[in-house]
Amino acid sequence: MANLFAFRKTADKVLHPIVSGLSALPIHANAWTLIGAAIGLVGGVVLFYGMWWLGFGLLLGRGLIDHIDGYKARTFNQRSTFGAVMDDVCDRWVLGVMYAGGCLNLSYDYPHILIVLGFGITGALTNVIIKLSIYAESQQDIWRKQGKIGHPVDVVGLFGSAEFIIYYGTGIFFTALLDDPRPLLAGCWAVAIMSHVSLLQRVRFAWKRYRFVDPGLAADEKTEAEAS
Repeated sequence: MANLFAFRKTADKVLHPIVSGLSALPIHANAWTLIGAAIGLVGGVVLFYGMWWLGFGLLLGRGLIDHIDGYKARTFNQRSTFGAVMDDVCDRWVLGVMYAGGCLNLSYDYPHILIVLGFGITGALTNVIIKLSIYAESQQDIWRKQGKIGHPVDVVGLFGSAEFIIYYGTGIFFTALLDDPRPLLAGCWAVAIMSHVSLLQRVRFAWKRYRFVDPGLAADEKTEAEAS
């Protein structure tokens, strides 16, 4: 089953007027990435102190900035390998910080959430690791569009940045609305569970697609194809 990466083009159309307007500001794409990281850090602190509405707003705002930096880089010729790397690093770092903030707040009343926090972060990081490993080991399936690297595994799995905002953000929203920590508790559990479900989906993808593929032969075939 595909994740929301497959529907990103639709989301991009909806957000385009806001993204294009903000990208016109005299701020470099890499600076937007750092602004997003700073917002994520503040968001983690805000969630730790239980300021749910502000935390929810910062979570959504940071998600919007994740669109702006890429659009700015592509549209204003500010693309760089460094920028692409930092975008990925900041994405994962921010989600971990904001997730930890909410979990640590809940730990006063629900101590078991510290275990859930560990599983959630481990699951999220392992999702990234298996994706990067598939990228590295299956060079024959790598493609680039406007300089951005891509692979069929991108649309595999029920956990990614967009899904995190849905699972976790829904929990924050209803906790703020109802003044009840239990929706956020459910959101934290959802992140931990769905990140591992997604991991299993990506393992299954790799098994089905590459279990009979010799990586050395695949690399040789790609080299021969490029030479010809």
